[in-house]
Amino acid sequence: MAWFEEVQTHPLLGAAVYIGLAFAVVVLRLLARRSPLGRRLDFSFSFIATGLIIGGIEIIVRLAGLVAVTPYLDAILIGSIAIGVVNAVLTLFIHFYLRQRGGAVVSAIFRDIAGLVAYFVVIVVVLRTTLDINVASLIATSAVLTAIIGLALQDMLSNLISGLVLELEAPFSRGDWVRVGSFEGIVEETRWRTTKLRTRVNEIVTLPNVMLSKEAVVNYSRPDPLFGDTLRFDAAYEAPPNIVKQAVQSVFEGDPDVATAPRPEVWVERYGESAVGYAIRYWTTRFDALHQIRDRLMTNLWYALHRASVRIPFPARDLFIYSGTQVQQAPEPPEIFGTLRRVPLLAPLDDGALGRLAGHVRRLTFGTNEIVVREGDHGDSFYVIERGEAEVVLHNGASTTRLDRIAAGGFFGEMSLLAGEPRTATVRAATDLAVLVVGREAFREIISADPALLGPLSEIAAQRQAAQREQRRFLTLPRENEGQQAQRLLERIKEFFGI
Repeated sequence: MAWFEEVQTHPLLGAAVYIGLAFAVVVLRLLARRSPLGRRLDFSFSFIATGLIIGGIEIIVRLAGLVAVTPYLDAILIGSIAIGVVNAVLTLFIHFYLRQRGGAVVSAIFRDIAGLVAYFVVIVVVLRTTLDINVASLIATSAVLTAIIGLALQDMLSNLISGLVLELEAPFSRGDWVRVGSFEGIVEETRWRTTKLRTRVNEIVTLPNVMLSKEAVVNYSRPDPLFGDTLRFDAAYEAPPNIVKQAVQSVFEGDPDVATAPRPEVWVERYGESAVGYAIRYWTTRFDALHQIRDRLMTNLWYALHRASVRIPFPARDLFIYSGTQVQQAPEPPEIFGTLRRVPLLAPLDDGALGRLAGHVRRLTFGTNEIVVREGDHGDSFYVIERGEAEVVLHNGASTTRLDRIAAGGFFGEMSLLAGEPRTATVRAATDLAVLVVGREAFREIISADPALLGPLSEIAAQRQAAQREQRRFLTLPRENEGQQAQRLLERIKEFFGI
């Protein structure tokens, strides 16, 4: 306090020093507010400036002879500066050192507790040293008043204590997805009295902390972010369960948001009045996009069941005789004939051969983003796009390269049909897709009846293969001579079909 006594030997100069320092602190406060840390120190600057102004007023009051007031002004002076300094220390320690340097997350409740305890200590010390007031005795003599205030604030105190308990036990933290009673959302903030949740429809729900301490809290984000979801559907009795399960697995194992471990599970759950009930359990870490994932899975499941000729039955309680056509309708041969005639690979076939081939063609439908063929899989079928568009992609480790987009009238899979080669790329539906599938057995009949077709077919396939190699030259070996390539392909086709 030597500086304080020195200033008081020249009262007017001392008052001017106090006012000047207060002005400097105000200017520093305005400059510091340009940064986030400076804005957090705004409270400290305000209290320190207030204390300095009170110091100048105290000297002027002393000169005026109002000595009885000066001890209280001294207490305000010292208390204001002390609180400002303590707040600055806490702010720098919590927001700069712990968060910026240590990466620690400090909750609002613990920040408030630390501040209240520090301010209480400062006030007790200042009152004891400047005004000789014993705060402990004041608290003891006001026990009745404290009891009355406590009863009046019972609900508020319950929420405060519940908020403190939630912070200590930490059943959830900011950013976790939780369900409390009928409310579900992401935790935005936990304060002394309330906790705020943001729902899926962007509503803010403010819940009293006492409710969270009484209700069961389901945390979807901890301790493991994997969330298990269960979907249910019905299939017709005539569909073999294993066929249904294979169709389900093809959809769920190919979805990017479904976890591969644990694997998706599907089981027969019940035998109903008109259908067999199935349940599917899968796991995902995208709880925030759960509704979108469910929609995509159930949409693509419809397409997969449709392709597998699995009928989804009508709800029925009365006697109902199903006399409609099957879900998987056979394509009309004249319509198929016209589509196949426009395919360059099939140009060597005469009308008779092409008509016989059209009678064996199947039509399959796929939903957007479903995989039609997967790179590396074995196959013996050829696909012609009847409606929609597909995209061709290559997988190289974790990266994916898009090669082409095939519109209606385009085709793919000819090397698997002619030579039984594995699929060289992944083809997925870019839109809802309808394809015509030409199988190996149907094609064998055509070639066996006229082996002379092998020559022109192998030449067309070789030309297409050369074009694909040119397109993928950064991933393949140098090109062969097209004539040699056609001859090698012809030999493989003969070997594959046993001719």
